[in-house]
Amino acid sequence: MKRIIKKLNESRKHLFSKEKHLPFEYIHQVSSDYLKEFYSSYDPVFILNTGRSGSAFMKKVFDQYDQIDAHHEAFPNLFLLSDFAFSNQKNNLVLKKVFEAARVELMLTASIQNKIYLESNQCLVFYVKQIKDLFPKAKFVHLTRHPGDFVRSAIMKGWHKNDSVWELGRIKNENKELWNQYSQIEKLSWVWLETHKFIEDFKRTNLESFTTIRLEDLVSDNTQFKELLSFIGVNNHLSDIQIKELLDTRVNKLTVSKDEPSNMFKLKQYPKYDSWSLNEKMELREIVKELSLKYNYEL
Repeated sequence: MKRIIKKLNESRKHLFSKEKHLPFEYIHQVSSDYLKEFYSSYDPVFILNTGRSGSAFMKKVFDQYDQIDAHHEAFPNLFLLSDFAFSNQKNNLVLKKVFEAARVELMLTASIQNKIYLESNQCLVFYVKQIKDLFPKAKFVHLTRHPGDFVRSAIMKGWHKNDSVWELGRIKNENKELWNQYSQIEKLSWVWLETHKFIEDFKRTNLESFTTIRLEDLVSDNTQFKELLSFIGVNNHLSDIQIKELLDTRVNKLTVSKDEPSNMFKLKQYPKYDSWSLNEKMELREIVKELSLKYNYEL
């Protein structure tokens, strides 16, 4: 693994080294030669996840490193197009152009600043094939979370229950009859399963570009965090105490406003997975059990 990481990081040393002074400061000054090498050599990082799995937390963490231009959900965040991308993978050129139009200016700006572009936006999961086509050196961090904890967090957020633009874009089973029979727990369990299955299918032929880490391990083990920094290509400047304090910081805590509109169904409280009824647990287990075992999650 260390040999692979070293090989991946060497691509930055040529064009994107801090020792190299570029003849331009703004993207509208970029030359055609630079743009060509940008696409072939730049190595952005994308943290692939289901959402409600530490994506905002990851942005907070990597903001501590000047070498990284970190984003949680860069604008436009493409929330209306997740289900379209999920269901239209054959439209490769369309999806490639959607992603390119949405992100190339931000990434180009990061590159001429000698920074690593990093984004943890869940909506980008279903563009990974197109990202890899555009940027062969791109790196991917597959971030997992216990399915019960994910479902609980998503239920409190109102996922697949709110009447909102976010919900319109969220991935859904194409079998509408089956989908409409699902409970909210089953729908969210399906989202967890299908998102990670999609990542796993892509990962099989791109192992050298991937690292996989459980959120639970990342926040409890400094070694895991340091290995992640090494994979990304960043030198750590924080002490173990500073890292622990950083990883202990909670972000994106759910809040329910007293002025919440009637089309939103957020909850201030919902039982933790261990306290669910047997029937609720069985709804989740029947859908996610096989992949949960792969990630060593106990159900």
